[in-house]
Amino acid sequence: MFTEIRVLSRGGQGGVTGAKILAYAGHLDGYHVQAIPKYGAERKGAAIITDVRLSSTPILTHAPVVASMADQWMILDTSVINGNIPRTQLKLGVLIVLNSTTHFDFGPNTQIGTVDAVKIAEEIGLIRSGTVLVNTTMLGAWVKATNLIRLESILQAVEKTFGPGNITERNKKSVQLAYEQFKWVET
Repeated sequence: MFTEIRVLSRGGQGGVTGAKILAYAGHLDGYHVQAIPKYGAERKGAAIITDVRLSSTPILTHAPVVASMADQWMILDTSVINGNIPRTQLKLGVLIVLNSTTHFDFGPNTQIGTVDAVKIAEEIGLIRSGTVLVNTTMLGAWVKATNLIRLESILQAVEKTFGPGNITERNKKSVQLAYEQFKWVET
């Protein structure tokens, strides 16, 4: 098994942290992992791309994921879709997990699932400096969509990342709720 995941977010939403949590959870489940954030002059609100690889064998490449070859996409903010997803060049059977309540067309041979991550995160109070943090929420939806990593491993990775306390419990709750509320979109 070798899976390449591209995470799209905006600066401040926790996309990079979410990718690192996903990689750590993959490690807990026995995978070889990579989390590759693309840093530049990013700032709060700027589009951020982070790549994650999960593999049952050692990962020999250390380059960013080629967008048209990504097996999966996790999109924390739909406003970053244009210009960052090569819709006409997506891999056949690609899985796209969206933070959305509306349908987006990514063409034929795509699997699309959604969760209202903003609503979940707002209800739980995952807001910092006016930005709704949907990273852990989206991880819950991703786990439900893929079954590649155990939910328990994501929850354990959240605990490892945030340590003991209320913020950890809120993030774990957001993972659980997104896992329960994830929906497949008919394409």
